[in-house]
Amino acid sequence: MIRKYQDDDIEQVTQLINKASSKYKMLDSNAIKVSSVEFIVFVEKEVILGFAYAISIINDAKESEAQIKVFVDTPYRLHGIGKSLVEYIERNLIKRNTVMLTSYFKVNLENPAEFCHKAGYKKWWGSPELFYVGSGFPKVAVDFVQYEDKYFDTYLKVVQESFYDVHVINDIKPYIATEEIVRRYKLNNKENVYLLLEDDKILASVTIGNGTVENLMVTKTAQGKGYGKKALQFAINTMISQGNKEIRISYMEGNDSAENLYLSLGFKPLHNTHVYRKIIRNS
Repeated sequence: MIRKYQDDDIEQVTQLINKASSKYKMLDSNAIKVSSVEFIVFVEKEVILGFAYAISIINDAKESEAQIKVFVDTPYRLHGIGKSLVEYIERNLIKRNTVMLTSYFKVNLENPAEFCHKAGYKKWWGSPELFYVGSGFPKVAVDFVQYEDKYFDTYLKVVQESFYDVHVINDIKPYIATEEIVRRYKLNNKENVYLLLEDDKILASVTIGNGTVENLMVTKTAQGKGYGKKALQFAINTMISQGNKEIRISYMEGNDSAENLYLSLGFKPLHNTHVYRKIIRNS
């Protein structure tokens, strides 16, 4: 039987969440209850065998998207429980005028392809994550300066040019990043954005996070000249000097030049996140 989550379910659901979290990050039951628009459980003889929830967002394409998580206790998988939970949530989300359903999986921990295809989901995009452990590189022979807002217009253009092709390949809308998107995602940590300039024109940019390379790009006219390599080496050296022992970086599948650069400097595969989606209503 499928029903709505109740407060009395917290102990059993928490046990399932702890099992799930041993492999991948999940919210706790109270956070799920607060943030989700649907939170359901599958019960048999008063035992909760699985649960599912959906968090609704308005994505960057201004569409209503629901991100779904499903977990079924290991002994009860392959019995149609997960499929039943997904179908139940879908019926309710359609009533909410949701445009698309999405689900995120780390494919080194689980293989969702068969389940997703049976439920009508198709792979949308993938994001490999790599890690680097090493002693760093010789000091780069160019100077990187901190971002200032006077460079915003040029920075915006570089972002739009750098990510357009990979956004089209992966159907991530809007294909051309807006000012709002750039400020929210690329400049939310602007004190750690560094630029390589030539006559006040941006050749390359790199954003340094807490042990992560958040964003790396080279303007189209400067590509193929080694600036991406210098920017990445600068970021690695800076983070090592800050005491980071391991450095991580992610990129979109289809960005072959980025992948080749990262591997050439010693990054190694860590895991790969695949996103599946199902369109349930025309936007």
